[in-house]
Amino acid sequence: MAKLTRILALLVIVFGLGAASALTPKARMQSERTLAGEWLVTSSPINGELFSPRGNTLGFPDRDMVFEQDGDLRTGVVLREDVGQDVRPLGVWRVNGDRISTTFQLWCPDTSGPCGSIVMRGEFVRDDRIRGTMTAFFDVADERSPTGYDTWTFAFKGDRVAAGSTNSGGDAR
Repeated sequence: MAKLTRILALLVIVFGLGAASALTPKARMQSERTLAGEWLVTSSPINGELFSPRGNTLGFPDRDMVFEQDGDLRTGVVLREDVGQDVRPLGVWRVNGDRISTTFQLWCPDTSGPCGSIVMRGEFVRDDRIRGTMTAFFDVADERSPTGYDTWTFAFKGDRVAAGSTNSGGDAR
């Protein structure tokens, strides 16, 4: 009988700990974090590096990004109103706890500018702020790079645009 009591007590403790950890604010917050919505993202150089090893750059403009989620489909666009109302490079994203990852194609209308992809890796600082690094993989060969492409990494921070105060109709400032 004492053995049965100890087993029942152990089961109650394990169940109680499991329920308590599942109901903590941090656990609830992590499962609810999403990039869905509009973000103003600012990039900046790391160690003063303004150009890639092959001389490509994107500059460091503020970018308006809009992320959407439809079930398991998570997409995003960069609003490039600086070059045209309908220029919206497409991307995809995911969130794992506090960690974020996105990938976008660069808009390259002709061969005069760099083409390639951008990968953003970072984290939520809080529900309405993200930070991390972006890496540009330019479609330019570079035998010195492990990827075989001209690659450049820089920092970013982003703030969620409050509902009702959208930037999507104008300049991203």
